[in-house]
Amino acid sequence: MNSHSPSHGIALLGMHRSGTSTLAGTLRACGISFGEVLDQKLPRNEKGLNEPASILYMHEDLLVKSGGAWHNPPTDPEWEPLHKAVRNLFIESRQSERVWAFKDPRTVLVMDGWLEVLPDLGRAGIFRHPAEVASSINDRNQFDLENCFHIWSVYNRALLKLLRNNPFPIVEFVSDADEMLSSFERLIIQLNHEMSDEARGFFDRELKHFERPEIPVPKDALRIYFELQEYAN
Repeated sequence: MNSHSPSHGIALLGMHRSGTSTLAGTLRACGISFGEVLDQKLPRNEKGLNEPASILYMHEDLLVKSGGAWHNPPTDPEWEPLHKAVRNLFIESRQSERVWAFKDPRTVLVMDGWLEVLPDLGRAGIFRHPAEVASSINDRNQFDLENCFHIWSVYNRALLKLLRNNPFPIVEFVSDADEMLSSFERLIIQLNHEMSDEARGFFDRELKHFERPEIPVPKDALRIYFELQEYAN
């Protein structure tokens, strides 16, 4: 790596069950480096989570040590020395890459710790309708719907705060394949990359049609959702 091509990182931001794995896989297929990630097939992520294990486990430990968990986000997560050490080693391991990215839904809750050492860290986001996410978490984890909506609101309120402070490319995860692919293409252009044929193939095979469940959505969640839409491509 020479002085004219500094390493540039991108954090993918979005909560669980919101299309982050699909976005990450698409960016990987466009040539953005993600390093070694969790690629094993899962029932709801057939092409893998596309998450670095070290960051996933570090973030979860950070939330637990702060009195919460991914499904019970603490009010003010506190980075301890061990968490910072894992973060720093991860960043150092990426310095040979011109452009690199990482994805873990918990990132949106703890971005202050990343910006502390990478104030110019790039960002790209994705969000999904609260009824779809709440229903998916309810089905997967058996949490009651009220709690599922609360989790959605905490994550996406944090996402919205980051957007307000410093807007970045963000898309909505929807069931229309053509619309979704077009949104991804626009986001990738905003990141100064080009959509590859491999990326289009990954996306087409990955996306599955889904119906939006007809369940009442809390007003606060809808307010957050509509404001996110204003920032979307």
